[in-house]
Amino acid sequence: MSYSILIADDSELEQMYVDTILRSHFAGITILVAYNGKDAVDLAKEHLPDIILMDVEMPKVNGLKALRYLKQNTLTHHIPVIVFTASTDFIDAFDAGAIDFIQKPFNNITLITRIKSTIKLVDAYRAINQQRSEIEEKNRQIHQQHENVVKQRDIIQRKNQEILADLRYSRRIQQAVMPDKEIKKLPLEEYFILNKPQNIVGGDFYWLTEAHGKILIAVGDCTGHGVSGALMHMLGTVYLSKIVRTGTYNTPADILYLLREEIIRSLHQTGKSGETQDGMDLAICIMEKDQSKLSFAGANNPLYYIQEGELKEIKGDRMPVGIHINKDWPFTHHELSLKGVEAIYLFSDGYVDQFGGPRGKKFRYKQFKNMLHENYLQNFEKQKHILEKTFIKWKGDLEQIDDVLVAGIKITPYKNNHPGYE
Repeated sequence: MSYSILIADDSELEQMYVDTILRSHFAGITILVAYNGKDAVDLAKEHLPDIILMDVEMPKVNGLKALRYLKQNTLTHHIPVIVFTASTDFIDAFDAGAIDFIQKPFNNITLITRIKSTIKLVDAYRAINQQRSEIEEKNRQIHQQHENVVKQRDIIQRKNQEILADLRYSRRIQQAVMPDKEIKKLPLEEYFILNKPQNIVGGDFYWLTEAHGKILIAVGDCTGHGVSGALMHMLGTVYLSKIVRTGTYNTPADILYLLREEIIRSLHQTGKSGETQDGMDLAICIMEKDQSKLSFAGANNPLYYIQEGELKEIKGDRMPVGIHINKDWPFTHHELSLKGVEAIYLFSDGYVDQFGGPRGKKFRYKQFKNMLHENYLQNFEKQKHILEKTFIKWKGDLEQIDDVLVAGIKITPYKNNHPGYE
């Protein structure tokens, strides 16, 4: 490592002596010389030497005055100064800011030893400066990164606000097409709809209408959730309404078959590898207005009903409404007499598939059936409350993994108003 030393002495002979000693013991050293205090100060400010050897008795400005000026200057205050003089008054030298004092005449060993000690101080100062520079650079980078993070955060927050605004608007549209007003017009004494989308909008939906003197009820679970699920929901309800309006069906199984054709056609599905497999699971019922009979068909989803105090199930076909290996197969038509039936339940799989409980397991169908059976005698608003409270408790701190929809309808058959009815 190279060093520069400024020798300030009005004696040319002394300078040559010191110069010879330093060059013989320190390779690559740079020597600067000044013959008075003023020149010493000017050279120090211009070249910033590593060490200064300062004589006291010099013309114009003596060494102590020059030393005090150097220590007051922000550019030079850090430079270690060794005072070497014939005087014995070392106290004034240290008061002025010297780090060492050498009395003339001195021998080679004394000068070399003091210079080596001072070089260690210079090395320490350089190391501190290097660390300070590295810290400052890291701080600058951190500050820049922080500014970038803040900018990115602001951009993300703004984008999120825009997305949330769009989603909330989409939710209003989705809620508007949910048939809440139509439900109130139907001859249903009691019912509940538990609808908990995973996100603001969801792919689970319910659909009810009255057509040709019968009540049609459907619960669907679209591929995906969030925006993609909501778009499939809109597609499903549009086609369900179209099929019912045209009256080209006789049974719920016909409706599922026709709906599947519409979904496959609209999504251009051919069954080729890699193409979209979007579709939906759907359970649909057609019920007589007097609630004496019900027909059912299911695409993966079943129908639960309570008959004479026992929970029973009609399974759906193991294929979706959409492209599938069995896309040309008809759906199975089921008919059920509602004599003795007290309630029916349609639902998506979001409730039973939710992870939670003490061991983080799925809720599963068995527990779901038991809960419905244990509470079917409660009024339907109370049943909904129990289902929702149980779901929240089961989920705990875990994330909701899917949309959740459960629909329950109380059956009040015609015979209740007409005792002679069988």
